Amino acid sequence: MSDKLVMPGEQLSTVEELLPGEGTFEENGVIRAARLGFYIIDQKRRCAQVQPITSIPVIINKGDTVLARVAMAKSSMIIADVIHVIGKDRSVSGETDSTIHAKEIAQGYIKDASTEYKVEDIVRAKVIQTTPSVQLTTKDKHLGSIIALCSKCRHTLVKKGNQLECENCGNREHRRIADDYGEVDVTKL
Repeated sequence: MSDKLVMPGEQLSTVEELLPGEGTFEENGVIRAARLGFYIIDQKRRCAQVQPITSIPVIINKGDTVLARVAMAKSSMIIADVIHVIGKDRSVSGETDSTIHAKEIAQGYIKDASTEYKVEDIVRAKVIQTTPSVQLTTKDKHLGSIIALCSKCRHTLVKKGNQLECENCGNREHRRIADDYGEVDVTKL
């Protein structure tokens, strides 16, 4: 094990000795550092790794739970921008456009996706696909809208029984909401 600081491109080992791991690449049988960081040898997997000095941008992966802001609601799908990966401190890097198809909104049949989420709603969702495009699901009871705005006056809707109500204008609306709607502190996600 080593905690040697290495520069990008620096030779670490050879493929005869170790496998290339995270933060490294192989070039003509030589394992090199792909980033500035500390050279580590994973003895269990017999691979060379470079741990970054600074935190690296968050890449969306299959299985991640994310927060997404609804950008467009169509009858067949919801188009949303992934704004945060839950449990990560840095902003999301790379592709953030995502879709939630009507069949991925809830367990039962959804005739029109635009009746379940509206533009600017913040939705907690799970990533089910990342390539060729980011696909989300909200089928689980802990997934769904965690913040919804009134379609008339844009104030936050409050959960009253099984409905959402605007305390400003009295408008009542339906959303596919998470089981903890109204109780979520988004600054702690």
